[in-house]
Amino acid sequence: MKNVALVGIGPHAKRIYLNYFKKHRVNLALVIDLDSQKDCIRRYLDEQGFKKTKIFTLSDQYKDDDHLPDSISSNLLSVFKVLEITHLIISTEPKAHFMYLEFALKNDINVLTDKPITVTKDMTSLSSIQKVRKQYYQILDLANSSKASCKVMCQRQYHRGYEEVKKILTKTVDKYRVPITDIEIFHSDGAWEFPHDLEKENHPYKYGYGKLFHSGYHFIDLLSDFIKINDSLGKNKKIVDGDVFSKVVTPNDEMQFLNIDDYKRLFKDQNIPDYYNENSNPTFKKFGEKDYHGLLTFYNQDGFTITTASLNLLHNGVSRRSWIETKDFYKSNGRIRHERINIEIGHLLNIQIHSYQSKEICDRTDDEESVGGLEHFDIYFFHNPLVNQEPFKVIHLGDMYSEKEKKEFLGYNELSREIFIGNFLNNKDCKGDIKDQALAIEILYSCAKGIHNYYHHKNKVEKINVRNDYTYRFIAKRLKEYSTTYNLKSRKETIKSNILYKDIYTFYDLVNYIPDNNTYEVFITIDDTKNVAGSLLYKSFRNKYIAFLYYKYLEYLINNKKVSYIEHKIETSV
Repeated sequence: MKNVALVGIGPHAKRIYLNYFKKHRVNLALVIDLDSQKDCIRRYLDEQGFKKTKIFTLSDQYKDDDHLPDSISSNLLSVFKVLEITHLIISTEPKAHFMYLEFALKNDINVLTDKPITVTKDMTSLSSIQKVRKQYYQILDLANSSKASCKVMCQRQYHRGYEEVKKILTKTVDKYRVPITDIEIFHSDGAWEFPHDLEKENHPYKYGYGKLFHSGYHFIDLLSDFIKINDSLGKNKKIVDGDVFSKVVTPNDEMQFLNIDDYKRLFKDQNIPDYYNENSNPTFKKFGEKDYHGLLTFYNQDGFTITTASLNLLHNGVSRRSWIETKDFYKSNGRIRHERINIEIGHLLNIQIHSYQSKEICDRTDDEESVGGLEHFDIYFFHNPLVNQEPFKVIHLGDMYSEKEKKEFLGYNELSREIFIGNFLNNKDCKGDIKDQALAIEILYSCAKGIHNYYHHKNKVEKINVRNDYTYRFIAKRLKEYSTTYNLKSRKETIKSNILYKDIYTFYDLVNYIPDNNTYEVFITIDDTKNVAGSLLYKSFRNKYIAFLYYKYLEYLINNKKVSYIEHKIETSV
């Protein structure tokens, strides 16, 4: 039985993590939270059957700090050792994520964090946006030097509908050598938060982050995965650059089309809070956005467009909220999901995802998979005859799960979370590794700068850093086409070899002696855990010393050059 610690007992943790622990008999050894929450947390844990769970609290004055104070960190580590805790789940307000990620990785504790990975106060300022990007790479450095795993809870990674879509996209791109050319992502969660709600502390608009850093991160993560599928294509079809133009709708914009008088009129038969009589025209300076709209373009090395994408991420969508009284903001405030995604591979394939709810979770019935149901999720496939003679096919998500899996579950997204949590706790090589989030973070960073631009009245296109050693994960898959087949059947003696670990890649450089023709072969092999590309930059020599010189040159490339440079060198040498 794993001994697990959980940071934060909010609505999300109660619904997802505590339910999981009870269902799967996981030992919740420790809960970490603020001093001000200790008594109510103790009561709640006792009521839910977690009477043996210990509570560790820290002063509220540290809740927005970047680092745990040394004394608290030392005390907490001692508690972890006494309780033999091996896994930490972070489900606190996102401003606190960094301090606990840092604590876990420095102390070799496996850690799973909710999205977004980190945020900070004043997220409409350029310095704060830059800080969040910097924190991600700091976490990567910690993860590279830690013995522990670090995962980010993006549950759609284990959603069977999205898994199937990614599989078919990958297969089609690889087989026909045509990239994904257009991606449209729309998501509305109907989170209608009224003017008097906006000072809340849970996902607070008042600190400058809104839809993009709320549920929007799931779709940035999806977009980055779709873009990576194109990475199997080389040369002029490979994406090397990108940019984004952003537009947002803020609470101040919303007050123009839904003002105080409108609220009084719409809810005239209810008990109107004093706020609406005391604030005739409230302003929300630099509050987080309600809606985010982005137009993204991804280019090849010559500046030609390969893929276009649009993000339409809304809080201002249809809602079931018909009351003015503030309730729980998580799942009991009228939220309903409308989600659709449209993907084109040129003229060959169109995939559409449609998922539309019309009611809240509390209204669940036995039939929820039709349009408007809580579990509605259909995938449409439209084919060119070159790809499939069947012009149209539909997959209903429910058909991808067994009746056993459907029993006693909270929903397909939540079932995906369960798979994610189970893999994390059992130390499986699960998806959502922190190292796979680099492209998502770079897209998020550039989109967030668009929000900053809005508040400073700038209409500006922001560049996206598409290419670095982390944003392109699986280079070996594509570089396989450059692998040589020389001397495969010859008897060989390895007389010099070296293994070099560089970020998420493993490089091997070798010198083999081939007695049959008295030659020496020298090359690089790249392993990125999913694929291996061998015999790259292959050369053969009669002279042993020249072979060793070339070996040293390859070693220099690996040690001193970026992976992208080595990749370019391989492509241009052929």
